[in-house]
Amino acid sequence: MPKTWTIRVLTMSLLLTPAAAFAGRTDWREMTVGHFHLFSTLRDSSTRDVARQLQAFENTVGELLRSEDRLPDVPTLIYILDRGDFQRYAADHPGLGGIFFERPYANVIVINGDMPFDYVRVTIFHEYTHFIQRSSTTKKLPPWYVEGYAELFSSFKMDGQKVILGSAPVGVGIDLTQWIPMERLLAVKHTDPEYRAERLMPQFYGESWALVHMLLFDDQTLLRPTSAYLTDLDMGIPEPEAFQRFPFDKAALDKALRNFLVNRVIHIKSVTFRQEISVDDAPITRMTAAQADTALARLIFILDRSKDLIDPVVAEARKQSPDDPGLKALSARIAAHRGEPIDVGGLVASLSTDNADDAQLRIDVADALLLHAQSDGPAAQALAILDVLARSENPPIEAVMLWTGAAGAQGMDPEQVLPVLVRTAARVPHNTRVLQALARVSEAAGKKDAARSYYDRIILVSEFPEERLWAQKQADSIRLQ
Repeated sequence: MPKTWTIRVLTMSLLLTPAAAFAGRTDWREMTVGHFHLFSTLRDSSTRDVARQLQAFENTVGELLRSEDRLPDVPTLIYILDRGDFQRYAADHPGLGGIFFERPYANVIVINGDMPFDYVRVTIFHEYTHFIQRSSTTKKLPPWYVEGYAELFSSFKMDGQKVILGSAPVGVGIDLTQWIPMERLLAVKHTDPEYRAERLMPQFYGESWALVHMLLFDDQTLLRPTSAYLTDLDMGIPEPEAFQRFPFDKAALDKALRNFLVNRVIHIKSVTFRQEISVDDAPITRMTAAQADTALARLIFILDRSKDLIDPVVAEARKQSPDDPGLKALSARIAAHRGEPIDVGGLVASLSTDNADDAQLRIDVADALLLHAQSDGPAAQALAILDVLARSENPPIEAVMLWTGAAGAQGMDPEQVLPVLVRTAARVPHNTRVLQALARVSEAAGKKDAARSYYDRIILVSEFPEERLWAQKQADSIRLQ
């Protein structure tokens, strides 16, 4: 199955100095607010400000954009690094300000903390808008609308208890001499050069922002025909036919959009919070250097960076805290993913209690065990470690998926697995990995109709044509008839 991850970057010109491998990470702190878990090198007040803006964005724009399904109940890990660590471990070329990664069980945002957040936030809010769109609607939307919509909401700003939307985001530029006619803009596909070529992308993004702004914010009479047009496209109606929903032709739209830009008159919307968005009560914990190195090692592991990058960070953490269980579990997991020998006997024994508080430790050890499951023993140990966690209230999605794999390896009755998976799917309605597991377990339980319905759900929510085709083949297979 294809990876579900997205990267978009904001670039700035910077004079960079070589990054040292270790900078004595003694200034890290962490805090949790809602779904957001921050690791930060900024001062407490600046860390709280970043958390406040992200929480406000989710509470307001997230609810405004949400259409059919709830937002996924997954964490967003935010790493605010100093410039040296950001360039060495996160950025793949110089000048980046922020990167957003969408993973199956968590989002990851990495920010250059030495760069003003007012610049970086444009990238973060743009990609978070994409995440919300993909996670809450099943419509297949055209590129100009998807990108214009994300550009529109990336302009999110806070002014006290008020959110302001609609101003031109930092970095948006439109050259009227390089104009893309609406006939072409509306027809652009993901594989076209306007969408992919570095030279053409800024114009495409800029005009898409202006068009979505005009259709949604500046002429209220266009809201209904725009919605009908997008619905027609999703239903497979050819674009020229769908465009007849509008009370004008494309030449008139072209003229109206150019006038909109030339006159420089745009509507700004504001939303005032009924209740204050406050993160002041959320505790901030100072991290030791060993804890900071361990957190950084986990980030490098999540980003699937090279062994040459992750091993020195792990070694430094071990030097400072050789007996830390969390570090031992992460190290074992990293080794298991490389196919290297692991020794987690002591950790397995320590996790034999019915305490679900050490969730990440259990996930790391269980994943390492399952990757080395040459016999029934490791799978049985993984199942025992995860059982209390998977059956707890709102467990991590990753824990449930590992538990499901271990349950299958141990031949657990599928009827015992299904209730846990059903509750999990309700929390992440568009997660196709969870839906695949539900389909498999339903089939194992002899519930063919349910299995087909989960494959049909994958066809509906997946953004990947290959995955939709695979799910269709499963639903139509003889074994499910």
